[in-house]
Amino acid sequence: MIQILTIDEKLPSLNEYINRINANRYKGDSFKKEIQQHIGWHVKASKLKPITNKVDLNIQWHESSARRDPDNIYSAIKYILDCLQDMGLLKNDTQKYIRNISNELFVGKDNKVIIEFREVKE
Repeated sequence: MIQILTIDEKLPSLNEYINRINANRYKGDSFKKEIQQHIGWHVKASKLKPITNKVDLNIQWHESSARRDPDNIYSAIKYILDCLQDMGLLKNDTQKYIRNISNELFVGKDNKVIIEFREVKE
């Protein structure tokens, strides 16, 4: 089974999260919760079904500029996977449930993230 989640916004980088934590640990926690809440709205709109098998993720990161480092962009997968776990759509984000994560980066006019979930049977 293949499912698609589109997040129509730019997710924060690892550097943004680290800056919040360095300013105040509690601000970092609330920042992460806020980001996951935004992602949750997109998840609900996409009507994803719970993922019961191991899954491969193909993630397309669309950025409106080439200023951010790829590793900082890709770090936002943490927010996405934690949100999916909290919502009960993914059992866990360990290697027992995630087989592979591939990332593609595109620079264009829009900021968005498109995640393809491809369930695999082993």
